[in-house]
Amino acid sequence: MNKTGALFCLLLLAGSASVQAVSQDPHSKTVKFPHCLKLDADGIAASVKRDYQQNRIVRWAEDRQKIGQADPVVWVDSNEVVGNKGKWKVPLTVRGKSADIRYLVQVDCAAGSASYQQQ
Repeated sequence: MNKTGALFCLLLLAGSASVQAVSQDPHSKTVKFPHCLKLDADGIAASVKRDYQQNRIVRWAEDRQKIGQADPVVWVDSNEVVGNKGKWKVPLTVRGKSADIRYLVQVDCAAGSASYQQQ
């Protein structure tokens, strides 16, 4: 019984380690996001843009360093926003003096989260 239990524990540990490795994608950052179930594509676009300008650029030093400034031009084309039932995909462009950064932001309104995936 002890060998079986030990083997089971090792399998669980190995499984959880592999799940953690997958969820820590270096090009993806998951953050809290305001509940937004009643918003349409234009509202989601504005919320993502505001979230990046007010919350992300001030916390993400690597973005500031890459683009070369702390107050970039940020935009979302609301015609490219897709989604339904509170789950949205929002293309976000951040333009600075040195470079541009493009994100695909996946918003889950019910969960109150957004995942910024660098393109």
